[in-house]
Amino acid sequence: MMRFFQSNNWLFKFKLWVLYGFIAFIIAVTIAVFGIITYTSDSSKNNGRRIFESSLWNALQLQVQSYRFLNYLIALDESNFPLNGKAFFEYDLLMSRVDLLRQSDVGSLIRTFENGRTTRLLNIINGELELLSFNLSKIESGDTSYLPDLIERIQRLEDQINEFVTLVNKGSNEYISNQHRSLQKNLDDIQLLSVALLACLLCFCFFTIKGLAELKSVINRNNNLKLGIQTVNEDKVDLLSFVNQEIRSPINAILGTAKTLNNTTSQSDTKELTKHIEESGQQLLQTIEMLSDFALIDAQKLTLIPTTEHLQNSIESYLAIFEPQMTRKNLQSIVYIDPLLPKYISLDFIRTKEIIVALLQNAITHTPSGSISLQIRPSSLNAPQITLATDTQETRILQIAIRDTGLGMPNELQQHLRINPSLPMQQEGPLPSKVGLSLALCHKLVYLMEGELHFSCAPQQGCEYWVDIPFHIPTHSPSSDEIIKPPSFQCPDQTQALIIETDVHLAKIISLQLAAFNIDSFISKDGSMQEYKDCDLVILGNTPKFERDGYDALQQWKAKSCPVLGYNSQAIIHAEYPIIPISSPLTQSQLEPLIAGLFSSKGTEK
Repeated sequence: MMRFFQSNNWLFKFKLWVLYGFIAFIIAVTIAVFGIITYTSDSSKNNGRRIFESSLWNALQLQVQSYRFLNYLIALDESNFPLNGKAFFEYDLLMSRVDLLRQSDVGSLIRTFENGRTTRLLNIINGELELLSFNLSKIESGDTSYLPDLIERIQRLEDQINEFVTLVNKGSNEYISNQHRSLQKNLDDIQLLSVALLACLLCFCFFTIKGLAELKSVINRNNNLKLGIQTVNEDKVDLLSFVNQEIRSPINAILGTAKTLNNTTSQSDTKELTKHIEESGQQLLQTIEMLSDFALIDAQKLTLIPTTEHLQNSIESYLAIFEPQMTRKNLQSIVYIDPLLPKYISLDFIRTKEIIVALLQNAITHTPSGSISLQIRPSSLNAPQITLATDTQETRILQIAIRDTGLGMPNELQQHLRINPSLPMQQEGPLPSKVGLSLALCHKLVYLMEGELHFSCAPQQGCEYWVDIPFHIPTHSPSSDEIIKPPSFQCPDQTQALIIETDVHLAKIISLQLAAFNIDSFISKDGSMQEYKDCDLVILGNTPKFERDGYDALQQWKAKSCPVLGYNSQAIIHAEYPIIPISSPLTQSQLEPLIAGLFSSKGTEK
């Protein structure tokens, strides 16, 4: 033990020695850098040559532009009128040269030439040129009587301009000579500083070699720690697997008892309690499965197992899990499966279920009232180059879109979810402590399945999530022992339906469901039949018109002899007009037999 402490003491002294050496190097480099900055001056001095050239160039440009302006005036004749501002254009070019010589660094430099003589000349030239504007305005208006006087005044300025150019040339030469001497002195000082810096660099190289030896030992210790962390993760997986195995049996027993009690008793209170027991047990099982999968992902031991299943049946069953929760919160829910997707696909449906369940649970949590929609549709993204699963022929991308009308998510939560582990310099994923276990696992599963997660949230308007994940198209049809659904019922052409719903997004999803049965839809918020006299079906949802004068609304639909499907609780209890009730979640499987029964005499199947 004493030897261990002695070795650590030696290591501490070595690190302290390296630290002192590094501090000495930083101090030396700092002194050298500040010395270089002091002697080489700032960027304005480094631009001395540019300022010198600009001052000389602008002075010559003033002389040239004055000649051009004089020649322009001399060459004017009657054919050039009206001038249309050309004279003022030439005059502005001349004045712009004066402005360049009076402003910025060039003006500051010229003021130092010949004890201010150049500045006084420039001010005289500027004043004389300013007085020409009156004569020039008269010439622009067509009065040529002022032209000779204007030419004479410009000619009198030639001597002053020539003298100004001469003084600028002389002063510029003196300035550049002084700059050369100053830079030469600075160069000598920099050479001395460079020698000092070289000595510091040699010392730094010595300390670097010593530090590299220490770094090598640190890397070895780091590798050992990684192996230890991997071992800890594997132990965590084993522990959670053990917990999963030990707890699953009693929970299954509780669920089985609850189901039996629910089927045999006739007391409503007992049934309600057993439903809660069953629901809580299911949630507990889901939590255990999520914890297990989360640990497997961290240990890089989670294996995706694709299976071939009926897409619509699977998705609708996922949404049905949350029916009790949505009923208690009075939330409307709807699911739409795009007919362009294959009926059977090859996908890891277990992990896909966890993704959908996580997003739906988050939507229910943040939605006190309103609706939640789930859409499964083809994605516009290109399919990734991944290995095809067994008995599959093609890889495509599907998009899972979940939208709610809730409160939205806090900005901090959104920032954690925007982490993309496929990008460089990004962490692996959001922490469960920041976004919750369900969303953290959802995020990890999406990118593990080589998909993408995007979302959009607005305060008090809800959120929409888009999850793009690849799937495979199976080579062979399902086996004969599987239940294959009959083809979708199709209504006659030009069948029209009126959807009465204040939630526009919910109404649009219903219209997509009806479009799968060849029904064109119109959306109305107040339920008026004046604009939709020829509709063959009414879908009655939430509408202020019914809450205001529901009986009259039912009477106008009754007069049209139009069947009404409704999920409006107030409308369903009306006995004056029969309404076919439909319940949440609204699914294509629920609508198909109802629509087939209403239009079977004229419908077709495809």
